[in-house]
Amino acid sequence: MTQGYYSGISGLQSNQYGLDVIADNLANISTTAYKSSTAEFADIFSKVISTGNTPTTNDIGYGSKLQATSFQFQQGSLMPSDRFNDLALEGNGFFGVTSKNEVSYTRDGSFAFDTYQKVSGDVNSSTARLVTGDGKYVTGTMLTNFAYNAGFNYGDTISNGAVGAYVISKPASDVALSSVGSQGNLEFPARLAYPVEPTTQTSFFGNLGVTNATRTISADAISAKNETNRLKLSFTQSAVQPAQGVSWDVVATVTSNDGSTVYDTQNGQAIFGASGALSSFSITSMNNDGTPVAVDLGTGYSGVISIDGVGVSGSSRSDGVSGGTLTKYGINPNGIIVADFSNGRQSAIGRVAVYHFQNDQGLNREGGTYYSQSSDSGKPLFWKDSSGTAITGATVRSGALEASNARVDVGLTDMIITQRAYQANSKTITTVDEMIQKALQMHR
Repeated sequence: MTQGYYSGISGLQSNQYGLDVIADNLANISTTAYKSSTAEFADIFSKVISTGNTPTTNDIGYGSKLQATSFQFQQGSLMPSDRFNDLALEGNGFFGVTSKNEVSYTRDGSFAFDTYQKVSGDVNSSTARLVTGDGKYVTGTMLTNFAYNAGFNYGDTISNGAVGAYVISKPASDVALSSVGSQGNLEFPARLAYPVEPTTQTSFFGNLGVTNATRTISADAISAKNETNRLKLSFTQSAVQPAQGVSWDVVATVTSNDGSTVYDTQNGQAIFGASGALSSFSITSMNNDGTPVAVDLGTGYSGVISIDGVGVSGSSRSDGVSGGTLTKYGINPNGIIVADFSNGRQSAIGRVAVYHFQNDQGLNREGGTYYSQSSDSGKPLFWKDSSGTAITGATVRSGALEASNARVDVGLTDMIITQRAYQANSKTITTVDEMIQKALQMHR
């Protein structure tokens, strides 16, 4: 009879723990990326009672206990944010954050920036590290395709008073994640420049016709000084014409865009066959303020032609890219950090790491929506595709945050059930107590 008393007490204690878990879930309804828990109970080992010579035995349980609290890692709803550095994971995985060489994992992507100078005393060398609200650094893979150049003219020396900026050395569109153990802090240079790529090739197209009149075709040519110059070809029919076809005298010039400075002038000749296809052109290259630029009129009918009966036309195409300065950063669904520049170009500079575990339920909850690995969870790892390349394994949503997955309706329902169970166990205790009192009275 006394065993019922102790079983009732264990039931009270177990349901008390259960209510604690429910209360914690409800308290974190508005906590970003909070993952609710479920209390799991188990019975305490039984006592075997012998019933004499009968072949059966009777077991009487010793009550219940809290077996475990399991995490509920179901996806929380995504809430839009107006900051690109707010991140949410859609799918499985965790962000990795570090502080004093201690690594933690979280689903909470409400990140901010911590700015510091890579070169002490040089404000232009500032970079912004992605951090959590309590100062932990978000980890990932940074590319080495940019470096600080203290002498680089960012184009704002009048307002800034000093040169210096980070410069992209090799534009990239993708970032391969390095090994799990080599992930570092994510850094965003405050001043990042896309270097000028001078024009090295110009191609011309069109029809000069056969009438003796001056024809002009121009092309833009970007110099190594990041200036857009003008390469112009002027065609005038030669005084002496071949027996078949047409010959044009060509004056090629490279000038500044306003024409005030002349960088190169060359005279040549373009000869077209009887069918109007280009046979030869004597000018092969021009000097664009120190950079040689190949001049291509095509071959046959693929470039410039000289035929009758078709309208006169002219166009050109040039390679090269003007230099640009940073306009904004973005993070795409693969977690790749992309820099946008004023010249319309982009380049990746890093990638946010998304970690996974063999057993998420084995993680240790640290508080503050942080988890740490344990022997039960296993070490963090990256998922890989069929070719063995590390992938995020989840969609990274920039400008969004994951809401708590704790539900009010579930919590209130569980609370009612737990309350009823608690009351029932308390009734067990009072009933057993009354029975003990009755037994004692019978003894007297």
